[in-house]
Formats: sequence, C-alpha cells, structure tokens
Amino acid sequence: MDYDLISADDHMDLNYLPRDLWVKRLPRKWRSLAPTVENTADGPSWVCEGQRLGFYGSRRGTFLPTFERADVPEEPEPDVFRPSTARYRLEDMRRDGVAAHVIYGPPAYLPFKDQDLKAACLRIYNSWLAEEFCSADSKRLLGIALLPMNDPRAAVDELEHAAGLGLKGAVFDVYHCFEPVFREAWELLWSAAEETGTVISFHTGGGMYSLKAKPGSFEMMATVSILPLQLDEAISGIIFCGALERHPKLTIVVAEAGIGWLPYLLERMDYEHRRYYESVHDYRLSSLPSELFRRQMYVSFEDDPVGVKLIDMIGADRVMWASDYPHGDTTFPESRKAVARLFEGVDPAVVRRVVRDNAAQLYGIG
Repeated sequence: MDYDLISADDHMDLNYLPRDLWVKRLPRKWRSLAPTVENTADGPSWVCEGQRLGFYGSRRGTFLPTFERADVPEEPEPDVFRPSTARYRLEDMRRDGVAAHVIYGPPAYLPFKDQDLKAACLRIYNSWLAEEFCSADSKRLLGIALLPMNDPRAAVDELEHAAGLGLKGAVFDVYHCFEPVFREAWELLWSAAEETGTVISFHTGGGMYSLKAKPGSFEMMATVSILPLQLDEAISGIIFCGALERHPKLTIVVAEAGIGWLPYLLERMDYEHRRYYESVHDYRLSSLPSELFRRQMYVSFEDDPVGVKLIDMIGADRVMWASDYPHGDTTFPESRKAVARLFEGVDPAVVRRVVRDNAAQLYGIG
C-alpha cells in the first residue's frame, strides 16, 4: 500500500476537552451555569446543572487502554491530552499511517436540561473545534459539528454557523431529537444542509432499551456488539419518508454502523417497498430504497470481515473505513496492518476507494 489512509470516523471525547472550554468562552449570561470540572466520587468529572455529564481526564487503568497499547503517554503534559491537542494527534496519525481524521464529538452529546444553555455550549464546542483545533491543519483534521436537537430552527442556525466556520459536516442526533428524523419538521434542516453543502451524519451511540454499557460487566460486550445496528430506524426512516428524493443534494453518512448487516436491510427495504407500495397514501417513493441509499448515503465501519466480503452488495463507492481513534476498538497504532489483514485478497482498486478515496471525495480532501 503506497498511500496513507483516511479515517472517516474518529473522536473528540468529553474527557479530553480543555477544562476551561466553556467557562472561558461562554457569554457572560451563561458563564455561571457553564460546565466545570469538579472532584466527584467517581473522580474528576464534568458537572453542570447539578448533574455529572461525564468524567474528565486520563483513562489510564480503565477498559480502554488505547495509549498503553501504543506505548505513548495519554497525558504528555499536565492537563494536555493527545486526542485534543493537534500536534500530538497529528503525531499519532503519522505513526498510524493515516492522512486525515474525520472527528466526531462527545459521544454522550452533552445531556443538558436547559436546551438554550446546551445550544450555547454546542456553539462554543463547534467554534473551538474549528478555530482552535482543526485550524492547526485543516486538510488533515476535519471537524464534524454538533447540533441542538430541540428545535429545527436552532439546528439550522447552528448548521449555518458551523458551515461558516469551515466544518465539514454535522451530526443529527437520532436518539435525542424532539421529533424523529423522518418527520416534516426537519425539512428546514435538510434544505440548509443542501444549500451549505454540509454532510449530515447519523452516529451510533444509543437506541438500546435494556442493555447498558457497564465497564467490567458482560453488558459492555453485549452492548457494543449490537450498538451499530441501532441505526436501522434512522436509515429506513430517512429513506421512506422521501427526504432524499425531495432534497437530491442532501448527503447522509451513517457513521460507525458497521456494514455486514446492511445488505439485508437494503434488500428488505426494496422488498417491502414493492409489497406495500399500492397501500401507502402519505408518501410513495419513485425510486427503490436501495437506489436512494446508493445515490445519497455513505456508511463507515471499522473491523468488519463479513462486511468487507459484502461490499459489492452495498456499493464500493458508498463505504468508508475508519480507525475510531482514540476509542477501545481503534486500530491505532497499527491501522495499516489492520487494513492489510481485513482487505486481504480484495481488489486493490476497491480497497483504495474504501480506505481513502471515498472520504477524500466526500469531504473535499486534496
């Protein structure tokens, strides 16, 4: 392999964000309510509105020994962490043979009670990501914005703000939106995404009703085993509601979803479309669901040997590999070895599309 990889899904986790991120940058009226780092029974944590948002600082000794495996310090300087410090992340990318990271935000999506405060904090995060982090090398560090999901107008405002900052995409949080992704209320957002050329992402991170991701428990393994499949409703809903037909320039990425289960879903949607077409009265697609998927949707995956065998059934130009840095499932620091193993025997032209060219074209990476 004579080229560097492009990872289509990496992360900027809450625990690595600067401890003064919101206290320093929020407008004065919000500053006293800003999330702060406090010592709790669970260790240093982000706290806001009397609730713990998540922990702060190093993950050493936890169930995610990413940097121990790589034999590099997670916290090379006091309160300075590799994933949230551009020079250290770029070092890790060079070590890993990865040319660019597409960077998604805190996986908990900041569970605030006050939605106006949340919108203000998301704007601060998006501004910091673009202006103070990705700006260190905007061709290699590609930030994905977080949007408020309590109101379509607020989501549009933040999408337009993020596009103005140069962020390449925005997450539609399918698990915490005030109306499901397939409701008419979101037509404003789809139009704004078309107009600004912003890629919309659905990212895995919820959808279970019984299993919980408990460190040290079998439930952790059970949860992460089925987590990617929880985006099935978002895929089916956004296709069957007609949003893609009404907005032909809208592009959706289904991130960290895996791909081994997708051929079944695509075939099932086509089957049900044909079976129920005459009985549907609110919206009838003029194209097959699988055709709309292959025209306007992408999916990213990490280590999915079954899925690699089925890429032709999805579409080689719709699939993007990801390293998932710095999470426990990451292929860092041996992504090139992982890719070589995963794609052994696959047409080199297909491999290059999946591990580099599709993401480069989608996000405008030179």
